Amino acid sequence: MNFWNKVVLLIAGCILFLEFAPPIAQEKSSNDNHKSYTYEKDIAPIVKTYCLSCHGSDNENPSELYMDDYATLMKGGKHGIPVVSGKPEESSLYFKLRPDPSFGRQMPRGRKKITPESAQLIHDWIEQGAKEK
Repeated sequence: MNFWNKVVLLIAGCILFLEFAPPIAQEKSSNDNHKSYTYEKDIAPIVKTYCLSCHGSDNENPSELYMDDYATLMKGGKHGIPVVSGKPEESSLYFKLRPDPSFGRQMPRGRKKITPESAQLIHDWIEQGAKEK
């Protein structure tokens, strides 16, 4: 086998290796897009759209959870604080959006259901520390 045949075989082997080899592992974060979410910018519009019709301070609600602003939301209601910073699965604000929550009924009740994208954004915001600004 001459020199050029060996070079061609070597190049072909490299191309095949790169094409079919498993990707190099990269460190993944829980939020792959690395976007930072805040209540003011990302969560408040969702709350306004899906929650304030029942959880606004102008309304009476049995849970006594009012969500007019960040401070009021973080104060909580009859069932405690709805956001456990860094722990969406322990935060009622998130798990009440899912079917069959650990207590009560899925929110929003009797209204347009929250989109999966909005629910995921709330999850990611809580996971990132539930920052206001």
